Amino acid sequence: MKCPRCNAVLSPVENDGQVVEVCPACKGEWLHAGELQKLVEHHDEVFTPEEIASLDAVNKEIFTAEKDDHDELNCPVCGTVPMEHFNYGGTSGIVLHKCTECGGIWMDKDQLQKVEEVVDGWKADLNQDEAKYGPIVDKIEVEEQKELDKAVSISRFGLVNSVLRRFCE
Repeated sequence: MKCPRCNAVLSPVENDGQVVEVCPACKGEWLHAGELQKLVEHHDEVFTPEEIASLDAVNKEIFTAEKDDHDELNCPVCGTVPMEHFNYGGTSGIVLHKCTECGGIWMDKDQLQKVEEVVDGWKADLNQDEAKYGPIVDKIEVEEQKELDKAVSISRFGLVNSVLRRFCE
């Protein structure tokens, strides 16, 4: 398989239990469908708050580059299929290429590490967000269940309502 960026032959390299195809020339990485999710979920390295904070500068640089980044890369697996650009996580500023046919992802040099740093930042904020917003989310869920119970209250008999609720869930 050849690098979509510089046409060098990709080499398999083990990364956190996944085999990733790496370009020896430009250091880009090819991940088959589903591998990015597995790598992000199971990566061993945890980044420091300073490393995660350093992403702000990187993100500004990437957002600027994204406006000028009009490269069209073809999938190294599917050959002539052009890959689409997408912003990882919707707002991370890390622009990756994805094949619409096989679902593989092309990441330029160091983008995998940046994705892992972003995910670590999200994980770090999750506990704070859960502590802050958890009671509000719980209250909303209770209110939604009450509304559902009212909508499903077809019969005045409790047993019939509970059976009907089971079918609606």
